[in-house]
Amino acid sequence: MDFGMSFYRTIIRWHDQLTVVGYYLACAALAIIFGAYVIEVFARYFFNAPQWWASEAVSYSLCAGTFLMMPYVTWKKGHVAVALIFDMLPRNGAKVALWLTYLLGTLACGFAAWITMEETIRQYVNNVHLMAVKPVPKYIVSVFIPFGFASSTLHFMRLMDFKTIDPDNIGSGFSEG
Repeated sequence: MDFGMSFYRTIIRWHDQLTVVGYYLACAALAIIFGAYVIEVFARYFFNAPQWWASEAVSYSLCAGTFLMMPYVTWKKGHVAVALIFDMLPRNGAKVALWLTYLLGTLACGFAAWITMEETIRQYVNNVHLMAVKPVPKYIVSVFIPFGFASSTLHFMRLMDFKTIDPDNIGSGFSEG
């Protein structure tokens, strides 16, 4: 096996592992959202002591969780798929249409990653803070956005391998390995 292919497989394996770590961190963010809501409801309605941090924790966790989960959903093809168009096309036409869909996903996510990364860097350079009870640097929250788009871009690029596109499994989602 040549070095190039071995290196490529290693990078793919690292990307998959990073995606799985993002999945578990997104699950933790969901647990934080749930916990913050439970604490806020009990504190507010049973002890008349609303918590200043609960709303902020939910907002920040929602942003982080969404964009940490995004690459996993892309990798596992768990997105919503309206497969009617692909079902109407002949098999080879469906493969081409699916490849074009992955290309559009690659371009859209790549462009979004670029824009959001520039904005996150701008927030860091200009020391922009969120307007909140306890202001935090905005880039700490927004850094998850370019991560999600960039990692999803790589997953879309990997899905573009024409030999592996199977029109019969469009939208098969999380049942795939």
